[in-house]
Amino acid sequence: MAPHRANVTPWTSATSYTTWMDEQGVDVAVDIRQVGQEPGDSVTEELSAGRQSRGAALSRKAFFDRVVVRVRGSVSSELRSFQARAHGHLLKVHFDNERVHFEVWPNSHRGTIEIGLHFEDGPTSTAAYLQFFDARIVELKHRLGAEVELERWTASWGHFFYLLPLEPLDAAKANQTAGLLASLIGVLQPLVQEASVPRERVDEPTERRRFRRRAGS
Repeated sequence: MAPHRANVTPWTSATSYTTWMDEQGVDVAVDIRQVGQEPGDSVTEELSAGRQSRGAALSRKAFFDRVVVRVRGSVSSELRSFQARAHGHLLKVHFDNERVHFEVWPNSHRGTIEIGLHFEDGPTSTAAYLQFFDARIVELKHRLGAEVELERWTASWGHFFYLLPLEPLDAAKANQTAGLLASLIGVLQPLVQEASVPRERVDEPTERRRFRRRAGS
């Protein structure tokens, strides 16, 4: 899945911290440096998880907690202010516009984990983002790897993503997922800002969105 990546020893400090965090109910958005731990090695060294030893299976909550902590400790300081929220079966990470967000989606039906940047702000916004990133796809594949893909789902939804095998959902897979997510954030979020695509739906009141969904159902 990740050619030309260095093989590294798994970072064990985060394991004890994540366990402690779960037991104490600490906010998962805390910067790992605030509790005296050092972040892991560079994210490019996190992507050889297939060679790491397998550990115990994690719950999705523990998996998402570990990913958030490692990503916040890996990205540059100006990108650590992201908001992270687990929605049961998936994790969303966003900056200014929550409809244009990064996502980790373990899909049990397909047996995959998607790590990607999602465009879900409406047809005009999505088309603009897809055009912007498609014009840079060769450079982006060079920087992020040939495995990354840009795809339109519907007129209103698109994504720029990696796919990993779902199993095993363990600490090594969480580390690998965090490495890919940190890479996407580091490369793509500055481009999202550069694209300056106007918001389309994000300012619509929540109550109106809910009414519109009910009326269309």
